[in-house]
Amino acid sequence: MLIIGILFFISIIPTWNNKVYGHISSAIPNAIFKEKDGYNIAFLPYPAQPKVNDNSTLLNFNVQKDGNDVTNTFISLMIMDNTSKKIVYQVPYQFHEFADITYSYTFQNQSKYSLSLLTKVAGDPKYENNPLIENFEVEISNGNNQLLVTVIFFVIFFFIMIVIFVPKFGNQVVAFLKRIY
Repeated sequence: MLIIGILFFISIIPTWNNKVYGHISSAIPNAIFKEKDGYNIAFLPYPAQPKVNDNSTLLNFNVQKDGNDVTNTFISLMIMDNTSKKIVYQVPYQFHEFADITYSYTFQNQSKYSLSLLTKVAGDPKYENNPLIENFEVEISNGNNQLLVTVIFFVIFFFIMIVIFVPKFGNQVVAFLKRIY
């Protein structure tokens, strides 16, 4: 029994440090795909509509060629506020074994932002020393609009339920509407 346990643990040691990589699928509604010089660059924000001061915002990118992740890349990200035209965030080039990248960023202002993904690809004569640059736009809201829409929806829903289930009240509403028009 001891030998079986030892063999089991030896067999799982190579998997301890492995990472899982995934592609951004075109089936995801808010994924944005761009093609440049045979490379497919994808962007997927999470949540789908990032909000001001939401520290759970993730900016997911994927660079592929011929349906496969590009390997051995140096990637940088620049975020520019389109209103002020100032760079608000920049990540220096970092080595990535696979071009599936996620950045966490908390947007401070309601605005439109330009996200520039700069990718240097090892072995590509054009993009080994000069980066492949692709820009994506994202609009950041303050989140209050969704709360207002939700409140209005429930108020209208509640009013309709009262009209349907309380006939006397429904008749009074109909009579009131006839007097107005």
